[in-house]
Amino acid sequence: MAGLKVHTAETAFAVTQAEIKAWNKIDSSDDDTVVALIEKAVHNWAKEYTNRTLTTATYQFFLDLYNDIDFPIQEGIYEGIDRTFNTRAIHLPKSPVTSVTHIKTYDDEDNATTFASSNYYLDDVSVPARIVLRKGASYPSGLRVANGLEIQYVAGYGATTAIPFDIKSACLEYSAYLFEHRGDLLDGKRVMAPISATQLLQSYRIKSFSTNPYKTKVSYGGMFG
Repeated sequence: MAGLKVHTAETAFAVTQAEIKAWNKIDSSDDDTVVALIEKAVHNWAKEYTNRTLTTATYQFFLDLYNDIDFPIQEGIYEGIDRTFNTRAIHLPKSPVTSVTHIKTYDDEDNATTFASSNYYLDDVSVPARIVLRKGASYPSGLRVANGLEIQYVAGYGATTAIPFDIKSACLEYSAYLFEHRGDLLDGKRVMAPISATQLLQSYRIKSFSTNPYKTKVSYGGMFG
């Protein structure tokens, strides 16, 4: 199993209250409390919908086990499932990832050891981003059964001004919808985000085919996390 813990939460949002007020042509301060709530709501919606980190946050990603085995690839033509065996990469949830603070391993007595950064590198081009072991490097053995490997890393586009335009536009579209439909229900159900907003986010979505949201290629396979 694996789990993700927020070490340092985001302190900024995808859009500012001033941007929401300008988009919705709100001139007075009467609705500032509502606008502040909408600012957080649209940010969290876009973050969860895309499975990304928007403004800067630091995470701790814990893994129970890993495999460091090279699977031989057969030559010629043969029957079987077309699979890529890659046990030297760990996919990191909540891209984009900008840096890795450290990787630590824990033994059965909960003693932490920092894994040298010379043993791995960050592939921040791939989506999701991943940690890749360098040639000749391997993880230490004898780790504790649960959460034996910890990766702390920084993710997000940066400040509010660095958020991609499409994501900001989607948040502003949804802010107008939430402001207009405060407390409304449609056929007994919550009002969903407008298609105009969700369509703007489609190219940014990171999808997972796993029931474990933090599944990675290490130990238990899976291409998306």
